[in-house]
Amino acid sequence: MTRLIYYQNVAKQAVSYFYFLTTAISYPATLFAVQEELVLIEAGSFYMGQEGIQEDEEPLHYVKVKSFEIDRFETKIQDWFFIADWAVQNGYDFSDSSTAPWGRPYWYFLEGKDNFPMNRVSWYDVIKWCNAKSEYVGRRPVYFLDSDKTQVYRQGESVIRNNMVDWNSNGYRLPTEEEWERAARGKKYNKNYPWGSYIDGSQANYKLSGDPFDDGSSPVGYFNANQVIEESQFSLDGEKEVPINMENDYGLYDITGNLSEWCWDWYDKTWYTNKNGSSASYGPNYSASNSGDKYKVHRGGGYKDGPGMDEGKPLRVAFRHVEYPDRSRRSIGFRTVRSFVKDELWSLSENLDPVAKNWYHLDWLGYYYKSETGWVFHLELGWIYPTGEGSFDNWIYFPKTGWMWTAKFAYPYFYHDEMNQWFLSIQNQKEHGWFEAEINQSLYFWGRDYNKR
Repeated sequence: MTRLIYYQNVAKQAVSYFYFLTTAISYPATLFAVQEELVLIEAGSFYMGQEGIQEDEEPLHYVKVKSFEIDRFETKIQDWFFIADWAVQNGYDFSDSSTAPWGRPYWYFLEGKDNFPMNRVSWYDVIKWCNAKSEYVGRRPVYFLDSDKTQVYRQGESVIRNNMVDWNSNGYRLPTEEEWERAARGKKYNKNYPWGSYIDGSQANYKLSGDPFDDGSSPVGYFNANQVIEESQFSLDGEKEVPINMENDYGLYDITGNLSEWCWDWYDKTWYTNKNGSSASYGPNYSASNSGDKYKVHRGGGYKDGPGMDEGKPLRVAFRHVEYPDRSRRSIGFRTVRSFVKDELWSLSENLDPVAKNWYHLDWLGYYYKSETGWVFHLELGWIYPTGEGSFDNWIYFPKTGWMWTAKFAYPYFYHDEMNQWFLSIQNQKEHGWFEAEINQSLYFWGRDYNKR
């Protein structure tokens, strides 16, 4: 069974992609779509924390953060299961709770379960899933079991320390607390919420907010100016405001309420006080946490949280929720980030020197010889000239056919941009030629920025 993914850049100011996944068992194949959109957060500085409410949010401190990409939406149930199903078949494991997330309330029929945010996943589940998604699309995994970063984290519940994370990989991972708060605040300074200092039920899904999902999550991106807010005696003034689009300054949805979101960091209530300097950090090391219990941080508040001061106003951007990393809750989900770095082409190749000088092996591509001029001799494809990133965005020049695009998740299929068609490479080149089995473009081609090569 072959599954294909296809990327599309859909905005200049946001790094936004769409996956189009296909099970190619027979032709024509069945197509279904999984949407992924990532927004680029440029490197910059902001004031993190808040004064006068919770001690662990003090002091307000200045932080510089490198560029990164972050999901516009919380991860959906549909997305989780597509990657998780592949992962389990390829050496990963997840907790039993992750197989039965809570979706839509039984009385709500306008959205299917798959469009609700994934929940009932532990912190350990999530970072393994991030690794699986990276491997599936051909990016380098982020989380390892050793400081040399040779053993990919795929199973069990292991303590992963800061030095066991490949922060220079552009694979999927959880945001640090600093990254999460930088993205959540948008361009607002010292506000309770991404839009300002006050909240009502037209702006987010929280406890008794007056939406149709009380005591449950809402579909991702629900608060897009079409949200339904009900006047109810049990609502905390949910009907007060006219609904508007609640994406933040960076276009992110559900930063406040709906589900709280796992972050990378171990929790240390004195971390803001003890942190030195303004450079970006990955939070306290496991051994440095001064808490008797080892918690992980999750941010943003969820549908079980209220806006009241007696609870510490837990829906605020600065509020630091905590939970054990092995626990899974209906009210905790996640969104992923990627470091904004360029991956070397076919970076996961195995160098066969000194057994065979200049020969390499890549699990999905096979054996190839790399010359000093950049040309590559492939045992099945012949002489080719490749360029691109990692195993996920590869342009290859064939002397007989010109430029073709492929990737780990698409190979052995190639896309020819001038012809607007997909082709299947075959091993028996003498009998059939370079490519055969032309694929109908209406199934696979939804547009692409081909000027990137």
